[in-house]
Amino acid sequence: MLKTLTIKNFAIIENTSLSFHLGFNVLIGETGAGKSIILDALNFVLGDKPSKDNIRHGSNELSVKAVFENVSNNIKEKLNEFQIECEDILIISRSFSVEGKSTSLINGEPVTVSMLKQIGNMILDFYGQNESVSILNVKNHLKMLDTYKPTLLISSKEKISKYITTYKELESQIKNIGGKEEDRERTLDLLSYQIKEIENAHIEKDEDEKLAEKIQTLSNFEKISTSLNQCYSALNNNELQSALMNLNIAKVYDNRLLEYDERLNSCLIDIEDISSSIKEYLSNLSFSETELDTITERQEHLKVLKKKYGPTLKDVENYLTKIKEDYDNILNSEEILKNLIFKQNEIRHNLYNECLNLHNLRIKLKTEIEKKVKEELNSLGMKNTKFEISFKDLKSEQECNFTNSGIDDVEFLFSANIGEQQKSLTKTISGGEMSRFMLAIKNVFAQENDVSILVFDEIDSGVSGEIGYKVGQKLATLSKNYQIICITHLAQVTALADKHIFISKVVSNNQTKSVATYLNENQLLEYLSILFGSKSSEIGLMHSKELLNMATEYKQSLNK
Repeated sequence: MLKTLTIKNFAIIENTSLSFHLGFNVLIGETGAGKSIILDALNFVLGDKPSKDNIRHGSNELSVKAVFENVSNNIKEKLNEFQIECEDILIISRSFSVEGKSTSLINGEPVTVSMLKQIGNMILDFYGQNESVSILNVKNHLKMLDTYKPTLLISSKEKISKYITTYKELESQIKNIGGKEEDRERTLDLLSYQIKEIENAHIEKDEDEKLAEKIQTLSNFEKISTSLNQCYSALNNNELQSALMNLNIAKVYDNRLLEYDERLNSCLIDIEDISSSIKEYLSNLSFSETELDTITERQEHLKVLKKKYGPTLKDVENYLTKIKEDYDNILNSEEILKNLIFKQNEIRHNLYNECLNLHNLRIKLKTEIEKKVKEELNSLGMKNTKFEISFKDLKSEQECNFTNSGIDDVEFLFSANIGEQQKSLTKTISGGEMSRFMLAIKNVFAQENDVSILVFDEIDSGVSGEIGYKVGQKLATLSKNYQIICITHLAQVTALADKHIFISKVVSNNQTKSVATYLNENQLLEYLSILFGSKSSEIGLMHSKELLNMATEYKQSLNK
């Protein structure tokens, strides 16, 4: 059960710590006071995606901490997988900053959002207004069906997933060796063309780099020739010889100059060698427009090959090696292809059979779910309701489009009145009927999913009077097996709760904030009178006392 929820800087909640009853808790108060924000904070701490808009104005960070007691063995086992110790107390805390940084802790140990969601899904089941929209979408019906006794379907779904993976791998192998005969011929023609195109190019190692150097030299022939001639002329003037001659005269009179003489002679030898090399280079230097055009054309040809098979010449060579292997494999693939197609057909057949097995498991669950939902709806005042989980006819093995969920196409059909045929939910169900239908569905599915907390955001929307009281009775009955947290505006539901948390707004320092108050019996009577539209009047208080007495008697009957 959820023992406490501490919320800081979440929307209009500045700093609130809420405590909850083991049984039936209601969040009451005017619209906009912050009741739904509390549920948003609870969902956030259990892994929901945060938004910077949730951070209270003027704050840099929001944070939420939830403390749970009497943790189930399943949750303990999952936490053990995460290497997190847990006895009977589970503390989950999470923060989110304006910079977008999120920190999540379970019993003081950092966890990922994925880990947080896994634990959250095992703790709590939530019904919000968006779920009414979701269930009207037929695409979600199969997914919802599979949340009922999911462990019964796990093995079959895992097998289906593995078969699909293997089937796709075989499909890829078949494609790589050409697939069907006509496809293989087209692939061989293409590979043959590519092999010839690359081989006929006679690519040399690093040829593109060498061509680039030659083109640069030929394109700048005039600059190179002029500069080298000037260099050669400068190297062959007599200034260095004159320097050596004068040094020879001076060294006769000072032995310390002998070192300079040797060094200058060495420089002279180097310069003469360089000059000779430049002269030879100049003698071999020539320019040909035809050669430049030829080299440029070759460079462009290599660029085309690199664009098609590159991006580098090495990549082109590697590609050539690969397509030669592919070509040989296709030529010799008739037997290989035959074996692959045989294996693929075998896998498809196994896949289809496993999908049929999954279908049959769902059919068994269908009957069970329909019966339980009808019983729940009956207890909620919908005695003439018809509910059916409709399966479309299965396609043949060759027609099927396989998915990890199998081949079933499911739709929930509903009728609330005698003589009316079951139709799609979108065409038949009213707002009040939807509230009771979702309450029935949640109750039936929660029994099989081992969650301990059921949260309802205005599950009583669209109902009132006697039906509203029946909804309250159903929630009170559920609270004997689950902790219930519910937002309500109905007096009938409020009266049946064990703990009443009144949420109101106050303004302080030009800022609005949400405040929680726990109502005692007198405050509850006054609040119920307000809901009846007669605050503090004798008639209102009389109705409120009568309603509370009825609620007390009903809850006492549940304990017998």
